[in-house]
Amino acid sequence: MQFVNIEDNAKALVKYIGTLTDFQIVDPSYPYNHMGATITDAMLQAGINYEAVVKPRVNCVHEYHEAKTTSGFLKLLARKDPHVLLNWKGEKPNRVLRVAKLFNAENIETEEQLKKWLAKEENAQKLGKVKGVGNKTLDYFKMLSGIHTSAIDRHLQNFLHRAGIHVVSYLEAQQVINKAANQLKIKESLFDHSIWKYMSDRKDSGSRSCDGKTIFG
Repeated sequence: MQFVNIEDNAKALVKYIGTLTDFQIVDPSYPYNHMGATITDAMLQAGINYEAVVKPRVNCVHEYHEAKTTSGFLKLLARKDPHVLLNWKGEKPNRVLRVAKLFNAENIETEEQLKKWLAKEENAQKLGKVKGVGNKTLDYFKMLSGIHTSAIDRHLQNFLHRAGIHVVSYLEAQQVINKAANQLKIKESLFDHSIWKYMSDRKDSGSRSCDGKTIFG
């Protein structure tokens, strides 16, 4: 098994960022203080172009003031089919509904309540059992609720690859990103978003490395 030195890789990542004249620390637009937007964002984003596809739908849901709380969002979804509301075919609107029902059953009405709920590992595992909620989506929910961490997607993976840092698992990638954020003395979620923004603005930031292989599976 390949040994990954988290501390050394984090230092290498910080050093690499120092060579990028156009890298900027960018504040994210969340938390939304709107559970409908939070659930929509987290459950639609996986594998989809965010700016062109996900963001407009999040903005649309955000316009419904009654969906600011989980129970209010559920009432909206009962009145308006999630596929129609989100203008989306397929399974993801059903997953949005399932998560909203879970949060409602757990008496979670706001992001602040979600933050406290997700701070308990057993609750994080409960959310992780919902179809469509993998490691990245679970960590993204944490970030949207105000927990400082990183959610490793293709953009962050490719950024590590550009820096010459090779990891073999989601957790190792996250540990390197979070440790580098600590070294830079910025919040992990702020660092995550800054990398994401930097890479998403690049035309060549696809989901594959330069040799055509995934960085880790």
